Amino acid sequence: MSREYGLTLTELLITLAVAAVLATLAIPGFAGMVREQQLITTTNTFISALHTARWEAVKRGRHALLCPSTDGQQCTDTSYAEGWIVGVVEHPVTGPMIQPATVIRHFGPVPASVTIHTNGTMGEYIAYRNDGQTRRLNGALQMGSVWLCHGETGRRIVISRTGRARVEITSC
Repeated sequence: MSREYGLTLTELLITLAVAAVLATLAIPGFAGMVREQQLITTTNTFISALHTARWEAVKRGRHALLCPSTDGQQCTDTSYAEGWIVGVVEHPVTGPMIQPATVIRHFGPVPASVTIHTNGTMGEYIAYRNDGQTRRLNGALQMGSVWLCHGETGRRIVISRTGRARVEITSC
């Protein structure tokens, strides 16, 4: 006697209904997790850029900076969300807009769900001296914060006067 294996139409419809209910519950949570990961990845990338700028300043014995850039070659008067570059600066600096003599690394734009805000002079550029401390290129003290936000959740990168950066979880 042979036996047929398979699903009846009723069993198939019940299985599809259960799968649809589970999907409607899981997808919004998954989208939130993806946005959170985009925020974390962007924060880690920005921290990596700060470490690169600091290391290059110490290694080369010259000023290095991190500044917003849309083309990957020149500093621009835009948000870091459009992208940024790490470069070495010839000193003394001349001209209205600071430009690196050598671009070391270019970072592209961040996901559209992530916004970046700064305080003080951090929006123009973040510069490191050859001793690893953050200073404006005119020698003035430079310290402050960079906020990376997605909706109400965010990360705050605090840059001390010694050039060290730390990350805090914050609300935006």
